[in-house]
Amino acid sequence: MAQGKNILVLMCDHHRFDALRCLGNPLAHTPNLDRLADRSIRFEHCYTQSPVCSPARHSLATGQYAHRHGVLTNNHMPHPGMVTIAHALQPLGYRRMNLGHMHWKDPEMDTGYASYTPLTAWREEASARALRVYDWEAQSLTRRRTGGPSPRTREEYSGHCMARRAIAQIEEAVEKGERFLCWTAFTEPHPPFYPPKEIYELIDQSSIRLPAQAPSEAAPPHALILKKRKEWAHLTEVEIRQVLAGYYGMINLVDGYIGMVLDALDRLGIRDETIVVWTVDHGDQMWEHELFLKFCMYEGAVHVPLLIDVPGEDAGVRDELVEHIDLFPTLCELVGAECPATVQGRSLTPLLGTGPAPDDWHEAVFSQIGNLQMIRTRDWKLNVYDGQPGELYDLKNDPAEFFNLVSAPEHADRIASMHARVKDWEQAHAPASPLRA
Repeated sequence: MAQGKNILVLMCDHHRFDALRCLGNPLAHTPNLDRLADRSIRFEHCYTQSPVCSPARHSLATGQYAHRHGVLTNNHMPHPGMVTIAHALQPLGYRRMNLGHMHWKDPEMDTGYASYTPLTAWREEASARALRVYDWEAQSLTRRRTGGPSPRTREEYSGHCMARRAIAQIEEAVEKGERFLCWTAFTEPHPPFYPPKEIYELIDQSSIRLPAQAPSEAAPPHALILKKRKEWAHLTEVEIRQVLAGYYGMINLVDGYIGMVLDALDRLGIRDETIVVWTVDHGDQMWEHELFLKFCMYEGAVHVPLLIDVPGEDAGVRDELVEHIDLFPTLCELVGAECPATVQGRSLTPLLGTGPAPDDWHEAVFSQIGNLQMIRTRDWKLNVYDGQPGELYDLKNDPAEFFNLVSAPEHADRIASMHARVKDWEQAHAPASPLRA
């Protein structure tokens, strides 16, 4: 479909599915992502393989579920012999560039990329003043629990460094006539939620509508959720609004960095020669269920955006269930690369158009972090904690996931069936070697 095209993959961290102005979110100032969405296939129901950084990113890189590649948490190491999308494109002569927040766990492992620009590159070129301000914003007391204006400029964030360096490498590849895979991962809008002051002040905090919470008749959430809530239980409504304003300021900030790279494609005359993908590792709760961040299986954490712009293909919207591991085989098929047998995803190319999905398309998607597993079908979600069903949600009638039906006798058969599917999935995609932690 797009043989000979370049590939540009842009990633954000913590970027919610609905944090886009084109989806009607009044807090999201995302002109560049909206522009990309206008020319892309937008997948309405894409799910991360893990609601935490490193497992999610290793799944994107390898096309494998987390328990297969071994990175079940940010503390696990990958199995030896990891095969990535960069390895798959190497035989085709692609220049393979990787920049930013990839969260590779094993620095000695071959990732397939010819060059890697780590996130630490930003610190190496930042001024002493910028580092001092950032280190204060990122300390434990402020990083996850507060939001506010920063005295740093747009140029004093890691995202600006990664955008500039990605553009420089793309320019060099174009000058040399090389096809390229450029995978650039921005850390924004990851906390600390401290955007530049002029961006933070664009958000009218009085207009922020706080998320609805579970009604009093709903059963208490799982014990793990209750434990996580304690981190933010002290926040006042004013402080919650400050965090939300900071978060959406960071959304605005990273949209600008994405725009820098997209504008470079236009300036270099290669926009129509480049497949562009935008996605994120996971979302952020943003006070839904009285939580921030991720580490849970609520939709705010596991439902992620995915845009794929293939030159010459019409834009559109697809509502099929898809998974992050489907991106690897999609890119291989688009450019004519051989997809390694290690990949567990399924190519999305049948959905890059207006035709119907194959009859045997995904009926369910899966996610996991440590011993917490999720199976989600079109209308139902079961979360399994340490091997035991812990939450069942009727997503059709309870999209906010307020009412846990796991103890309802009338759903016993459904729970047993979905739990069995989780076990089958785990066994079918079992790791090839013992986990390394």
